[in-house]
Amino acid sequence: MVKKKINKILNLVEKKNLSDKELALILKGLKGADKNKYKPKRIDFPDNHVKFAAFADAHMGHKCYRPDILNKMLKDAKREGVEFFVNAGDTIEGMSGREGHVYELTHIGASEQLKYFAEQFKKFRKPVYSIEAQDSHGGWFHNKGNMGLNIGEELSRRSKHYDFIGFDEQDIILDNGLKLRLRHPGGGTAYALSYKMQKYVESISGGKKPHMLIQGHFHKALSMFYRNVYCIDGATLCEQTPFMKKIGTPAHLGYWIIDANMRKKGLERVTTTFVPFFE
Repeated sequence: MVKKKINKILNLVEKKNLSDKELALILKGLKGADKNKYKPKRIDFPDNHVKFAAFADAHMGHKCYRPDILNKMLKDAKREGVEFFVNAGDTIEGMSGREGHVYELTHIGASEQLKYFAEQFKKFRKPVYSIEAQDSHGGWFHNKGNMGLNIGEELSRRSKHYDFIGFDEQDIILDNGLKLRLRHPGGGTAYALSYKMQKYVESISGGKKPHMLIQGHFHKALSMFYRNVYCIDGATLCEQTPFMKKIGTPAHLGYWIIDANMRKKGLERVTTTFVPFFE
């Protein structure tokens, strides 16, 4: 199979009659490609029944981050027998460069926020499969000013329990067949909380859909079953920030405990428990 692909590429190159300089530019581009960008994370978990916790948008380093919610989630997870956690991004607050943002922070700069993250994640005893956003919060340390810090890889180095699986949108596939997608989109909350999630699920081809979708970014709590996908907005561990107050959108504080049973053709049943908190 690999040999056929190589021969096909060589035939295309020959037909295009590319110069040495053009070939060099193509090879340079391939070298920079992230071969793991859309590679699913596979987990050795054969049991039909699985219980896990889901959270998003911790924003560690911001004054509105609530470590008490994280602590309660860990206690609940231990009591409930949670096998692992999933995290839909924006784990640390980052440095936006926006006027006044620095005054909203408890930990200023990449080094301080990473240290604080490591302190918080020492509390975990189970793996946390995580994505991050390329263009917001932790991702600012990569893209703003072309600083180039790969926040996901750096967070993985700081905690043995944090398992970075990619940016923006990645799949987790368990041996029992469960396909779980983590997603961190962009833009603001729509007029109806479910609208953007519905439009996203509508955009997925039939054979490409996950069994479950956990979404971050919007700081909202929502669950719905749509086009045979069980969808969850992951809420947040961060209170309503000054920016959110300015644009008039609330923060739904809390996390999820998810209990799922698989069968050969997909999900047999799902039980979701949302644990809310208040300011």
